[in-house]
Amino acid sequence: MRKILIVSALAAILCAALSGCGAADKNETPMEKIQERLNGLQSYHATGTVTRITDEGESEYGIEQYYKISGQYRLELTSPDEVAGNYTVYDGSTVCQFNPRVKGKIIKNVPENQARNELFIGCFVKNYMNSEGVSIAVANFDESQCTVLEAVIPGSNKFTSTEKLWIDNETLDPVKLVIYDSEGKERYILQFKQFEYNAQIDDSVFSVEGVSPEGQ
Repeated sequence: MRKILIVSALAAILCAALSGCGAADKNETPMEKIQERLNGLQSYHATGTVTRITDEGESEYGIEQYYKISGQYRLELTSPDEVAGNYTVYDGSTVCQFNPRVKGKIIKNVPENQARNELFIGCFVKNYMNSEGVSIAVANFDESQCTVLEAVIPGSNKFTSTEKLWIDNETLDPVKLVIYDSEGKERYILQFKQFEYNAQIDDSVFSVEGVSPEGQ
């Protein structure tokens, strides 16, 4: 209930800031549309780039993501060439990795990785809904005006402490996700090129080479 009241109050504030709307069209504010869309997220398919930032430097990768709100996911690297084709899948019980350049190709029972999990919008939504404090701002991204949501990442990991999500006010699609460490430094920057909301995804996507991990 506290979460609903906070979001409702902030939506009312953003109403004037974003569109100058009155009480009559209050339900059409960007924040309320975004809230409804996040609440209705069941799955998505997306492409983009992720930049990983360490004390030694930055590395950028092209990625393709599949995700279901039940927790299943697939994260595939599409660039650079030396890693293209590598992917990690979670079928709901086991994490497996596929690397076409390694003998055996398949690695089963891969340990969970919080940083990897946090690269999915579904994880952000869960963290955002469970966060005690809610931060909402308005910002420009390229030529679009966005609403920026902030969430606390559970687990007390110093490298993945908080995160922000930029959502386009017109398309209501995510355009950027940034994960920060405990000192507020950017550690992962995910920029979306394409985002398909509630995509129809066959469960075979979450298996390795079309075969379930249990069958390997």
